[in-house]
Amino acid sequence: MTDADALPRGRHGLSREAVERSQRERLLDAAARVTAARGYDATSVADILAEAGVGRETFYELFEDRRACVLAAHRELLDDLVAHVQLAYEAPGDWVERCRATLRALLGWFAADPPLARFLLIEPATVGPEFHEIFQAGFDRFVAMIDDGLDEDLPDPRPLPAARLAVGAAISRVYGEVAAGRTERLPAMLPQLTYETMIPFLGEEAAREAARGAVGGVPGFSASRQS
Repeated sequence: MTDADALPRGRHGLSREAVERSQRERLLDAAARVTAARGYDATSVADILAEAGVGRETFYELFEDRRACVLAAHRELLDDLVAHVQLAYEAPGDWVERCRATLRALLGWFAADPPLARFLLIEPATVGPEFHEIFQAGFDRFVAMIDDGLDEDLPDPRPLPAARLAVGAAISRVYGEVAAGRTERLPAMLPQLTYETMIPFLGEEAAREAARGAVGGVPGFSASRQS
């Protein structure tokens, strides 16, 4: 999700669909940023409108209520993240290289906008009990993406659910850094995260080798000593 361009003042040649799309994007971005800053319970429709510069009547033409707007913002951000990392995963290269590129894209996406990272991972848990299902559905999308692109030459990971272990390790690490307010530091975790996510597929030694290929000058990392 990106900040939508402000509509031009006065008369313009934009279609009604273009105007509604711009207003909707501004409301979604505002909902995410205000919720990340204040928390869901302290965020009101008025707060979202003030941030977005959109009128109340327009808001209720597009969304049933605050909760619907916040959940729509979450869905759009998740779609953007999945598309971003899938593009990296489907790029040319061997499987380990593509996995490193995928992790780099994942970490870079979160680090590029810490407020939106916090909104995506932390705040929606307070929206309601259905968030667990939303989170699980998002998790399953990442697992399915990894499974669909597995190299046929990899060792058979069964009975361990390797993709679930790998995605779980990545999400857990990212969540911890975002929750601690260290989102900008995520890209430096690429070697460590490469090691942790490759273990279920490759084993310890090959995972260390994959991590060495991800170091790229990251200070203080040694693939030979993992915690």
